[in-house]
Amino acid sequence: MNIILIVIAIMLPIAFGYIFRILGVFKEDEINTLRKFVVKVSVPFIIFKNLFKANMESLTQIYPAMFSLILLTLLFAITAYIISNYISKKKKEQNSYAFTTFAGNYGYLGWGVLYYLYGDPGFTRSVFFTLIFWPAFLTIGFVLLYFRNKKHSTKGNHKLLIILIKNASIPIISAILAISMNLINITIPELVWDFIIKFAGFTIPMILFTIGLNFKFRMKRSQLSIIISATAHRILFGFILGILTCFVTRLIFPVDIIMQKVILVESVMPTAAMSPFFEEYIDMDKKLVSGVIAFSTIFSLITIPFWFYIIEMIF
Repeated sequence: MNIILIVIAIMLPIAFGYIFRILGVFKEDEINTLRKFVVKVSVPFIIFKNLFKANMESLTQIYPAMFSLILLTLLFAITAYIISNYISKKKKEQNSYAFTTFAGNYGYLGWGVLYYLYGDPGFTRSVFFTLIFWPAFLTIGFVLLYFRNKKHSTKGNHKLLIILIKNASIPIISAILAISMNLINITIPELVWDFIIKFAGFTIPMILFTIGLNFKFRMKRSQLSIIISATAHRILFGFILGILTCFVTRLIFPVDIIMQKVILVESVMPTAAMSPFFEEYIDMDKKLVSGVIAFSTIFSLITIPFWFYIIEMIF
């Protein structure tokens, strides 16, 4: 019954957002603005709130969390590259498969899901897990880009640093500030803390609401098999990669139980919403990419509760 209630709590704001999309309440540019507000304004508040109050035991999980993100992304990139060569004869479809599979929605849907599954401890560790998402996403993505298209060169692409600073700086600065103030025991005035709590309070529902707003069902029937394969790679096969990541991380770092659960849940997150980023650098099928994002996100809402049940049985 507890799992059912958690699933309902996750799906309600997503469904609410999708209803608003169907009704056309928000225009496309308004949806983008709302999502930008959540990412750049309210998310830093919830990151700060959780890390400022995090205990020392939680803070020890920063390094295993970041290591596990890099390893998991590498494993997905390697397997995505191998399978993409056999999934289709068309280069565009091969590229689309590779780049919609190698990175998951760890820091947006992942945060929302882990907050509902494991509360503040789960959310805190999921923040640690995604702290270096953009550096890992861009670095491994461009390596994958090289192997998918060896003639391509990113030399002289000064936009890369701008993109990195623009997307990675906000969560990293929020985390560093919160952890620093936590360690030196700085007291925050009650009025300011109340302001932080109020902004942090609506962040998770708004994350899930904007996911619903961003659903786009554009796909070709002829590409359904590729979409299903990419979806299965992320939300089913990903669990095996998650177990492998967990095993290797434990060999190197002390990893607590909640962190292990976070790694496994993150490993079955659907395709990252920013997968189309690489369309600028390599030929990809936009409808196929959109189809994988939508399809994997919808079906992950069914598979995540299943994996949650399995994870709770394991631990």
